[in-house]
Amino acid sequence: MHAMGFAEHLERFFPDGAHAVIAPLRAEVEDRLPGFRVRRIAPTEAGKPWIYVTCGAAQSAPAGADGAEYVVLAPAQDPVLVEMLAALATVNADGQEGLGVGSVIALGRPWTRGSFANHLLVVPPYAFGPGFDVYEDEDAERRIVVLWLVPITAAEAQFAREQGYEALEQLIEDSRANVANPRRASVV
Repeated sequence: MHAMGFAEHLERFFPDGAHAVIAPLRAEVEDRLPGFRVRRIAPTEAGKPWIYVTCGAAQSAPAGADGAEYVVLAPAQDPVLVEMLAALATVNADGQEGLGVGSVIALGRPWTRGSFANHLLVVPPYAFGPGFDVYEDEDAERRIVVLWLVPITAAEAQFAREQGYEALEQLIEDSRANVANPRRASVV
């Protein structure tokens, strides 16, 4: 039996959405992370978010360590998200410490056009169902952990730094905030 690759893991979780495999435009991404791509998964019904997932970010983890791939929900197709994920994967690959649960990333601009959110919070991918968060291939050298990038505002980022990311997650959940909505109001 052939071992399932990470792309097949995504196809198993999202079998009905059309999958597009997109190479980032910046050549330095290929130099640092050979074969890196972003998989864009179309929604299966109107009003549902698009899904963008990195494929190849995990290869930057040190030997024997878990690698990470990143997922973000978006309101529409947006090529800027491919470049944002590629830049994030490259910076993560070159950093001393990888981005993990609870990390807050300042983007320096809105995550998508017209958004109030200009930061990302790294959390476990609760919204995607059980089994999505970890991929293990018996032939692979490492386990892959999938992390969710939730767009947050500057005020939410400050709150997460001061009160902890779990407290912000609870506020987002309690307010039933649609994190894929670029115009959503801050929950703090």
